[in-house]
Amino acid sequence: METRHATIRSALEKLSSFLESFLPILNTHMVHFYTEEVWGKLKSELQAELMVMNDTEITELPNDYLNISVSKPSHISPSLLQLMEDINKHNLESLNVLDDLPSVWKSMDIKPLSSQIHFDKFMTVKKCHEVGALCDTVASFANFTASKLIVDLGCGKGALASMLSLNHGLYVSGIDAAGFNAHVEAGRQSMLQKTFKSHVKKARLTDEEEIDLSVRFRRSTLYLSNNFDIRPLIEECSQHFQQSFSHVGLIGLHTCGNLASTSVQLFVNSPESRFLCNVGCCYHLLDEIFDKSNNGQEPGFPLSSYLKSKSFALGRNARMVSSQPLERYATNKQVQSEVLFYRSLLQVILEEKFPSTPPIEFQVGRLRKPVGSFREYLRWATTKLKLNLELTDDEIETYLTRYGGDKRRNLYAFFQLRLLLASLVEHIILLDRLAYLTEQEVVSHSFLVRIFSPVTSPRCYALIAFKHVSENALKLCNETAIEEIKLLG
Repeated sequence: METRHATIRSALEKLSSFLESFLPILNTHMVHFYTEEVWGKLKSELQAELMVMNDTEITELPNDYLNISVSKPSHISPSLLQLMEDINKHNLESLNVLDDLPSVWKSMDIKPLSSQIHFDKFMTVKKCHEVGALCDTVASFANFTASKLIVDLGCGKGALASMLSLNHGLYVSGIDAAGFNAHVEAGRQSMLQKTFKSHVKKARLTDEEEIDLSVRFRRSTLYLSNNFDIRPLIEECSQHFQQSFSHVGLIGLHTCGNLASTSVQLFVNSPESRFLCNVGCCYHLLDEIFDKSNNGQEPGFPLSSYLKSKSFALGRNARMVSSQPLERYATNKQVQSEVLFYRSLLQVILEEKFPSTPPIEFQVGRLRKPVGSFREYLRWATTKLKLNLELTDDEIETYLTRYGGDKRRNLYAFFQLRLLLASLVEHIILLDRLAYLTEQEVVSHSFLVRIFSPVTSPRCYALIAFKHVSENALKLCNETAIEEIKLLG
């Protein structure tokens, strides 16, 4: 464990030191690209090398970066190539902190389980992929730790919880801060159960014996803190399900912002928790201890003693950028829409035409429908902002000429370059949580695993951990299992 902790600590030191120098770039906002002269934040040699690349080569930057260890494109100049190689040296894989599920199964001597049925009713392709992958993983951990009760933090509509119950016979207590309609929830579970039964019947999985296909899912509306007492929840579940539970597994599929950090701390602080499997998301909603703009009651970053000792802070824009899907951009060869340029140009116009209004007041939001021209975009934005602004065609053309050509290409090139760095922000947040777990005496094993396809589900990393279990606890587990067998009779 000490060697593992030293490896994680060393990786965190390297990544944080490397990332610090790029935080000014990562904390820029594309809205202010022209008004704050963001292009000037890049070194002059990087500016020059980016500008000699054509539009296709700039679009290919994410793909070139992901393949930099096997191929070094001739069209990438020395300074840019060196930067890409340096970024690559500081990702999770290069830092030797990333595991895969087969290695987890082997090191923990876990027998992986498989679901009876996979189906896509009620779920998008993305959600189906996530639930399918996580369902069997969680069930395997539950079987390994003899945990019949699973607590699903940030459960949403309960897709994962329902599949754990139907496919693996687990009892699930879902917790979400958002309220829910009990009548709608009951109807959804009933429909899900009927659909699942029909799939089981078609697959002829119940020819030999009857299988209980009821949904064992209970949902609660609660606000969680890292010192939340999980024992009353276990008692409520024991009464509700008419089962005896002594311990739980804590899981979360895309727990937003601070909830992911809270989940990690709750796992450590709750003696009743046996394992953790958490996939976080929405890093822009994460509160930071050392960010002066933080207003959160329980900041979720950093958790590790090392980053706390450095008073390390990322900044909100850096956290926002970290959610941009690098692998998806690379695979789809995604070209930035005209709206990125339009919004940056709009900011120039607004600050010039309304100099007495603070720039922060110009919050336009997302465009719901595509627009055919900048004039159309300008009309939509000023209407939404309730501003009286009329520009002639000549004035609009002057702005487009002034910020067209190389200045327009500057914006797209900067976006693509920042995209390469953005993934490291997510990596340091995850590595900080992993380091925190390795610091805890109660934790026996901890892993960081890429559990989803990053193209299908960009927030693809799961934090997995197990507790030390005493002989008395194991004896209690066995006694509980015997009682459950008697009850099932």
